[in-house]
Amino acid sequence: MAERSAARLVGWIGWAGLDALGRLALLTGSTIVFSRLVTPHEFGLSALVLAIVTVGALFVGSPFEEALAQRRHLRRRHLGAALGVSLAIGLGLVVASLAGGLVMARWIGEPDLALLLPVAMASVLISGHGDILTALARRLRRFNDIAFATLVGHVIGIALAIGIALAGYGVWALIAQRLLVVAARAILLQWCLGFAIRPLWAPGDLRGMGRFAGFSFLSRLTENLSYLAFNGLVQAFFGTVVLGHVNMAMRLIEPIRGAILGTGHNLAFSFFARAGSPEKLSQRARSVAGEAALVTVPVFVGLAVVAPVLVPLVAGPGWEGAIGIAVCLALASALAVPVGPFYTAFSAAGRPEHSFISLVAGFAAVLAVMIGFSSIGPLSVGLARLAGDGVRALLAVLLPTGRLHLTSLQRLDALAPAWMIAAAMGLVTQTTGTLLAPDSRAGTLMLLILMGAGLYGLFVLILQRRAAAALAGRFNLRVPGQRGGS
Repeated sequence: MAERSAARLVGWIGWAGLDALGRLALLTGSTIVFSRLVTPHEFGLSALVLAIVTVGALFVGSPFEEALAQRRHLRRRHLGAALGVSLAIGLGLVVASLAGGLVMARWIGEPDLALLLPVAMASVLISGHGDILTALARRLRRFNDIAFATLVGHVIGIALAIGIALAGYGVWALIAQRLLVVAARAILLQWCLGFAIRPLWAPGDLRGMGRFAGFSFLSRLTENLSYLAFNGLVQAFFGTVVLGHVNMAMRLIEPIRGAILGTGHNLAFSFFARAGSPEKLSQRARSVAGEAALVTVPVFVGLAVVAPVLVPLVAGPGWEGAIGIAVCLALASALAVPVGPFYTAFSAAGRPEHSFISLVAGFAAVLAVMIGFSSIGPLSVGLARLAGDGVRALLAVLLPTGRLHLTSLQRLDALAPAWMIAAAMGLVTQTTGTLLAPDSRAGTLMLLILMGAGLYGLFVLILQRRAAAALAGRFNLRVPGQRGGS
């Protein structure tokens, strides 16, 4: 039984890894293409529109996904009721966006926004269906189907969007990418599950989800309002071209961050929800957070190291303003991503409000730094995100846990080794790589990647052998020099 569970976990993680790497390759490739076909101004316009659409999508399926996934008894009518309410809200948002687009077009002085916003907002009608299907797939533990639908949906959507860009419709290609990816993913997930959900108008069937759905919704709303305010302030302080540079930096960092956070949350929630006792949940949370940190932190520290080479290589000339922002976004992710399992454990322990509290505090930090340091120029954009994610990481360690019996010191002990080892790897790689850098950017990038991976692996084997052995044991692997158990 244990071997079967381990094999299933390896399969889930394998598909999740394929999804994450595949999306990274697709989005990086599309960024290379778009950066040569679309101007920074058009990137900035699309960023404004998509930030609003992302917030709008939260009112559709997102409030119900988490609640449906964790509901003790789920019936077909609950899924239908959630879809019915989502579609009604989505239609209202599309209608509101018609007027909103006209207002934005006049306010900012960009006539194209009058049509861009309602077309992009149409995606929420499909994303709500996709969120509810995702909740069902999570309950059925069909994580492979989620990964497959997400990856292939990106293949279809990005390919069609690139075709639109090549036809000369740059900003429309950026807008269409979201709409097409969302539609393809929902259709594929529906096909994989083989379960048709028909919308019902039965809001009463959703009453039992109130508290959990409420805090889940508030958390996502705060996170995306922070993103919207972030884009709005960049536009207000620095203009649409700088916003385009920010969008370019985010296209290099956010796909990896989003894939890890989304996949990690789905897997960890299922893992934690079946823990049984608070003691077992606490033990699982501590081990999963520590192991996840060892894997994820070096990815983002490595991205920060290679960003000065990666941005010009991917985006080409004219995008140098995105470099410093990309470095800050990568370091911010190195702080925020590894604490994700703790927030998932808080939710599994019945404390979903902790994520909401941390997001509100992080939002306040973003606003404070953005406004207070705007005089230093566009770099304040990256510093604001670094501050916001730093606050969220700090609260993951300090907040009281209730049923989750973990002290602040225990939580810090699970995360600190990865942070310290990755920081040492980053400093050594950056210093040595600068001295040995080949003439070509591609050669320098390869040198930094190989050096960073080698150094990090060596440091982990020397300083965290037991943790590395425990992590390898989940995949039936052996750590060199490790005998027996961990």
